[in-house]
Amino acid sequence: MSISVNPAVAAIPYGDRKRIMELCRGREDLVDLMSGNPYQQMPEWIRRRTTELLNSGPMRYTHYWGMPELRQRLAEKLRSECGISVDPERGILVTHGVQEALYVVMRTLLRPGEEVLIPSPHYANYLLNTVACGAEPVFVPLRETGGFLPEVDELEAALSGKTRLIVFSNPNNPLGVTWPDGKVEELADFVRKHDLLVVVDEIYRDFAAPRPPLSIASLPGMQQRTFTLQGFSKSYFMMGMRIGYLAGPEEVMLHIKQLHYLIMLCPSRIAQYAALAALDCPAECLEPMYREYREKLRILYDGIMRIPGVSCVQPNGSFYVFPNFSCFGLSSMDLAAKLIEEAAVMTLPGTEFGSAGEGHLRLSVVSDRDRVEQGLERLLRFAQGRSNQVIPGRGMRTS
Repeated sequence: MSISVNPAVAAIPYGDRKRIMELCRGREDLVDLMSGNPYQQMPEWIRRRTTELLNSGPMRYTHYWGMPELRQRLAEKLRSECGISVDPERGILVTHGVQEALYVVMRTLLRPGEEVLIPSPHYANYLLNTVACGAEPVFVPLRETGGFLPEVDELEAALSGKTRLIVFSNPNNPLGVTWPDGKVEELADFVRKHDLLVVVDEIYRDFAAPRPPLSIASLPGMQQRTFTLQGFSKSYFMMGMRIGYLAGPEEVMLHIKQLHYLIMLCPSRIAQYAALAALDCPAECLEPMYREYREKLRILYDGIMRIPGVSCVQPNGSFYVFPNFSCFGLSSMDLAAKLIEEAAVMTLPGTEFGSAGEGHLRLSVVSDRDRVEQGLERLLRFAQGRSNQVIPGRGMRTS
């Protein structure tokens, strides 16, 4: 019997990440400089308060869109921290992580054949969701020589009559950079000029330095065309709780909520208890963790910059650096595979984040400091052992 599959689903590509995980299977000696899944324990304060809430009543379904008290708190958070004023009843949806938020937004907005602008290198799921919706991805290069910042003239050149929206993260995954206010304002001008929609993923905003980025929805004329995605996975180390949220124009959020209902019915009560606990967690419990991640990122970046011929844009947000290893003359996948086999270090090929990532690797600091330093030492030894194979002139140092 032959069972046909929806062509849009069949077209979803098999990413480099899955190939790397296959290479890692059965290896217990590997240092993880690859994933965005921290080994950090959720703060004890949040764990204790979550347990108290868990024991406070029956484990019933919650409101479909999320507990009213949680949506109210999220509205206050968006207003005070991001400058976004949103009605908690009509403009906010609590989701099963930012991944669900991304899907229900794009599935609601996109029609087959419409085009999505994706500044690239990009988080792979922006492409995967575009394809799953039957829409067409249009990649707009983010260039290392320009600090991986978007250029409006390149966005203009990528436009067509089918362009519907632009999707990006700020701070950026995989690049580790936070776009400055001026660039966000330029993007807003571009979007208003061409009557586009925006889907912005701000999951890493608390790891930006020296401060969180400007939320594009807070700018004049942008809230009615922007869908802001945030969550608890990174900021509170609650990855496995799977709790996120989105805010957007009320007339569209009604339909997004209907799709969410079909998929999820309602968010997890346990995860929402944890989210409520996290919102009350004292800053003194969280700030040391953020500082530790910024310090690990500095250590990794400084170490990478010691490798002759390797270039890297200095990170100022998220967990990542995105160095250019093209001087080794290997594809990103081949280099990542050799690092597993010869150095026992897990990294992600830059091509996981689009063809613009060729020659790069994404390195992360989700392991504890000792393991990050151990992984860096292994990487430096590997590079030293291949120093006679470096191709002069490949890569350019950028800070």
